[in-house]
Amino acid sequence: MPRWIAGLGAMLAVLWLAGCAATGHNFDPGRLSRLTPGQTTLEEAARELGAPPDTIYGQRDGGVLALWQFKITFVTDGFYSRKEALLQFGPDGRLMRLVDSTNILLEPWERRKLLGPEPPWPAEPAVPQVAPQAAPVAIPVPAAPVQ
Repeated sequence: MPRWIAGLGAMLAVLWLAGCAATGHNFDPGRLSRLTPGQTTLEEAARELGAPPDTIYGQRDGGVLALWQFKITFVTDGFYSRKEALLQFGPDGRLMRLVDSTNILLEPWERRKLLGPEPPWPAEPAVPQVAPQAAPVAIPVPAAPVQ
């Protein structure tokens, strides 16, 4: 085989590979259903999903939001894939709920389980119920016309 054909093939391979890019940590979204709100810790979630979270955001209450994301593109957007899962962990370090997900297929029962219990409604201050008082109302009547 002529050298120029081998050189051309090598150059095309380099150009093709240069068109590929991946960011984040590739995780297994099919294992999200193995996580249990109120029990699973951040470390256990990372081990179960097969990758550490890409980003961790601290919260005021001491909890964290952990974002798992993976994006890959081949040959400048000829093929693009993205998957994300945002999980909330409480101050005790245990999973509270799945906050958001992108391109992750979950069965309805899995999604309900990961959404966790309904958040409590804010308590309304107790206001004493007072019966309305009926008061007479004066309705002004126009004066009679002058003749």
